Amino acid sequence: MSTADRCHTFSIRHQSHNPLAPRPLKPILIISVGLALFASMSLTCQAGGHAYITNQGGNNVSVIDLENNQVIATIAVGKAPVGVAVSAKLAKVFISNVDGQSISIIDSNSNQVIEELPIKGSPVGLALSPDSSVLYVADWFDDRVLAINTGNLQQQRVVAIGKAPAGMVVSPDGKRLYVANRDSNDVAVIDTVALHVLSRIPVGAHPYGLALSPDGIQLYAVNVHAGTVSVVNTSNNQSHTVKVGEHPYCVTVSADGQRAYVSNTQGDSVSVIDAAQKKVIATIAVGAFPEGISFDQAKQRVYVANWFDNTVSVIDAASNQLVASIPTGDKSRAFGQFIIEATH
Repeated sequence: MSTADRCHTFSIRHQSHNPLAPRPLKPILIISVGLALFASMSLTCQAGGHAYITNQGGNNVSVIDLENNQVIATIAVGKAPVGVAVSAKLAKVFISNVDGQSISIIDSNSNQVIEELPIKGSPVGLALSPDSSVLYVADWFDDRVLAINTGNLQQQRVVAIGKAPAGMVVSPDGKRLYVANRDSNDVAVIDTVALHVLSRIPVGAHPYGLALSPDGIQLYAVNVHAGTVSVVNTSNNQSHTVKVGEHPYCVTVSADGQRAYVSNTQGDSVSVIDAAQKKVIATIAVGAFPEGISFDQAKQRVYVANWFDNTVSVIDAASNQLVASIPTGDKSRAFGQFIIEATH
């Protein structure tokens, strides 16, 4: 697929979902009045868990306090923020701005942007190495992945990848990076030391979101157009296909590895997969057009960003019941791991 093809915007409910400009919007007037009106900053050190939700239509990030499920800050970032990667170790949050061609770096203690890193390309997916020393950036249009040293942002390496790389996840030992190549219908396995592609695992049509079990053995790849999830054994690259809801998008895994949760954008639901049985055991109604999804280990809850509702749905993992809906910002996306667990 050419770059021009990828840029084309389709009708949401009936055509392909373009992650860069995914939905037709009503005309709006945006008046720049300075950062003071775009961001309310939390200036105190945050000890509890927090979720960082990218709002692609508002060019900002909503910060949710997971203790009370309330937005405590709204942070102005670059244009069209999509991807998220968080590091409790660094006390930083990395945000990919697709149209702004940059990475906004947020101090999670003050909830202020401390640096804006230009990226020549279209950054979408983000992932951090387990020790937070390397930030991986999927460049959607240029079919490449950047490996950026978080201690020195000017130290960057690049690896060519399949077509339209999107979701990424790093193995627990940090030795492997998995990348969903949406337009190649496969997942690339990258050696993070040599930064070269070891193999390409065929999956379903248009893989997008990825997640790993805590032990790194089960890789979950969401196949958007197939309406399935490929469950891949990373030791031998053998896969099993699980049928989920309509137009699935992202996936997260529980802290014990027993459940995977898949957002179904056109089903307005979340599918719960039993890891041992490799089948859906529950379907939970959430907000309209759910996309980003993350698991909160401390509270045993699942948080889901809903694009059409401008909300985040909260699911109790023990009962598979919807327990809260949190108003966020315009076109909430939150693609990636967006929860920083509580510090003690």
